[in-house]
Formats: sequence, C-alpha cells, structure tokens
Amino acid sequence: MADHQPRQNAAEPAHQDSAVIVIGGGITGLATAWALHRAGRSVLVFEAAGRVGGQIRTERLPAALGGGLVDVGAESIHLGTPQLARLVGELGLRDSVVGAEPGASRLVTARGLRPLPAGIAPTGPTRLWPVLRSGILSPAGLARAGLEPLTARRRFARDVSVGEFVRARFGDEVAETFVDPLLGNLHAGDIDRLSLSSVAPQLAPAAATGRSLVLRRRRPGGTPGPLFASWPDGLSRLPSALAEGLPAGTVRTGTPVRGLRRGGDGWTVLTDAGESAAGEVVLAVPGAVAAALLEPEFPGLGAELTAGRTADVATIVLAYPRAAAEGRLAGNGVLLRTDSGRVLKAATWLSRKWARLRDPELFLVRASAGRAGVDELSGFDDAGLAGRIHRDLAEVTGLAAEPVGSLVTRWPGAFPQLEVGHAARMAAVRARVAGSGLHLAGAAVDGLGLSATVRSALAAAEAISAA
Repeated sequence: MADHQPRQNAAEPAHQDSAVIVIGGGITGLATAWALHRAGRSVLVFEAAGRVGGQIRTERLPAALGGGLVDVGAESIHLGTPQLARLVGELGLRDSVVGAEPGASRLVTARGLRPLPAGIAPTGPTRLWPVLRSGILSPAGLARAGLEPLTARRRFARDVSVGEFVRARFGDEVAETFVDPLLGNLHAGDIDRLSLSSVAPQLAPAAATGRSLVLRRRRPGGTPGPLFASWPDGLSRLPSALAEGLPAGTVRTGTPVRGLRRGGDGWTVLTDAGESAAGEVVLAVPGAVAAALLEPEFPGLGAELTAGRTADVATIVLAYPRAAAEGRLAGNGVLLRTDSGRVLKAATWLSRKWARLRDPELFLVRASAGRAGVDELSGFDDAGLAGRIHRDLAEVTGLAAEPVGSLVTRWPGAFPQLEVGHAARMAAVRARVAGSGLHLAGAAVDGLGLSATVRSALAAAEAISAA
C-alpha cells in the first residue's frame, strides 16, 4: 500500500480534554480539524482504520503490473471548487498538482462508441450545438432538447429527482443517454430517485425560478491551471498533508469510538484507549456508524440516519499489453447506461489520463462496478469480477487482448443514496441535535464527492466557531 500515514498513532495518550473531538479521519473529518485548528481551536481526531483518508486510497501496484501508484477510491480533485482550491493552497500543495491529460470519454450508444459532446454536464447539456453535431440523439430527441428555453418555464417548488427535472427540461432521451451514464454512475444510483437539491444543489435555483440552463449567461474567467488534478504520488497526498499539518498527537488512527456519553457542558467520547472529554463533537462517519453512536442519547434518530439506501461499489484495475490496447482504446474512457445489461458501468484509461502511469509495456485501465438496488458484486470473487469486467470491456471496445493482471478493491455500502426527501430528513436530524454540541458532516448527510465533503467540513467548522 502507498497510503500516507500521519505522525500520530493510537499508542499516544488519549486521556486529555479537547475543545472539539472529530470522529472520522476521512477527508471530511481531517478538513474539519484543519479548519478548526487554523481558527485556534484545540482538536482531537479519532479514526477507526489504521490509515487516514477514508475513500481516498492510493495503492502501489505489484511489479508485474508496472509498480505504479493507482488511486482505487476517489481519483482526482476539482480545483474549480473554491473551497477545495483554497484548502489545497493553504496546505502548500498547489504548485505540485498534476493535471489529467485532456481527452473525452466515449459513450456506449446504439450507434456505437461516440465522444461525449462538449457542454454536457452531469445534469444535461448547457450547449445544444455540440449535441446536435454529435449524432448521438435521434431527431425527435434533439427537437425535444431544443425546447428547453420554453420548458424551463415550469417551476418546481418541491424537492424533485434529477430524472424528473431533466426529463421535464430536455426530455427522456437526454436523461437516459447523457445524465444516467454521467450522474447516475457518479453516484451509483437511479437518477429518477436521486434528489436534485442534494446531488445537484447548484441547479435548485434554476428549478425553482424557471431559469433556462441553455440560455444562461456564462461567466468569464476560471481557475488557472488544471481543473481535474492529483499529485505525483497519488490523491492520498491530500489527506496525508492535512494530518501532517495538524499538531502532533491530534490524529489517532486505529482508534474506533465505542460510544458517546452526554453530561455537564459537553461530551465524553469512549474508545479502547480510554475516555476523552470535549465541548463539541463532529461525526464525520458513515450514516450507520453515526446512528449507532447517537441512538443511546437520541432514541429514534438512528432510524432517520439509516433510512436511505447505500450502494456497494468496486474499483477494478486491469493491465493489458500496451501494443494491443493503445490503438483500440480511444479517448480517456467509456461510460455505460444503467440498462446496458453489463456489470461494467464506466472505465478510464489510466495510462492515457495520467502521465505518471505511462508504461512502455503495459496499458492500465480503471473500471467501476456496482449500483444501488442491484446486488451484482457479491456473486463474484475478485478474479471472477475482474474477468467479467474484462469481458464487458471487450464487448464495448473490441479489445481482443487478455489482461495480464488485475487489482480489485471493494467498497461495501460506500455510496449513500441521497434520494428525494434526504435534505428534509437531514434537516430534521440536525434540528434534533441542535444545541447539544453534536455536529454531522460528510457524504452521508451532505453528498458524495470531494467538493461536497469539503464544503460540509467547512460548514461544520464554521458552525462550531460561531457557537
């Protein structure tokens, strides 16, 4: 493994009072601790695993697969997000970022593999001319999409699914051809159940006001340098830098929290190493973990935190002979619709996307599998899953060569499904714990992706500072 470890560990004394205890050493917990530390607050972080980073995980491949550093969880950061860009700058990591190589993904369509048109966002087109030229949509689908400036007049005063919003704006064909493979795959979920306000909050104002997405004025400028980026030693550089930037003794890995006890002016956090007191506690953990910790003090709250579905997903890295794969695998990857009938949902050509993974003999592919509501992973062992993904990939690309090796990483229950009603349910949960000194943050409450989790972390830190 190539995960970066913080200086601190569970062997250091845990019997100390801390102004704030953060439970969870993923990116949310570490970013929360970093923001509080910069604000002058005393912080202690407990992480159950033996490493920091959560769903950011960088692995070194075996020598037979080239020995490169591959991210098997989150793969890149989006520096167009102001909070994330600012965090990278604060850590002194901006000058060392490396950008992904340019190149469009291909969509698997009834007309074969087609490049994803310019101006296609996860929630639909923002420019119609590239879609028209792509030849992907049928004439009827194009005509329906072109009505968006008129259909935009319909306003939604309630939380709706992404699918309902996109179908009303652009029609069924856009929803199923573009939005399902993009946003559906990003969340491993069903676009007709995923909440617009929770997974695409930037579109909520347009849904409420009836503003056109195609006719909206584009703002000039942007973030200098690469938008999608990583580091030469992988994305684990980010959580490592956060942990290392905190005072010695702040981060305790290998220290699961066993319980919370409320009393006096704050909370007592129970671990195998002892008890720690805090005035404020941040839960930056999966929903099921938060539910178990909160239920004794807030009966019934656990059911609200675990009411939503989760998706089991897997990342599969395949290594092919370079000569056989390079000419067959065009662009930077492929995206498939949910109804493709395949286990493969998306793949990225790592050896083309990241300069550090170019190898004279091997061509690396990173694939993803797993969707909410479909148990398609448990029936395979790792070798069987890698074999199935290879067959799916060969069918959609025509790649004839067999892989020379593979690495499978499973993420059970890792993708919470923020479906319609999620935001209201989380608001009720937060109202229940308001004033108690407990704060909730992370993907389970505020959404997947590094941008969402960092925003969630900073919001938690700001709430504590304000209190």
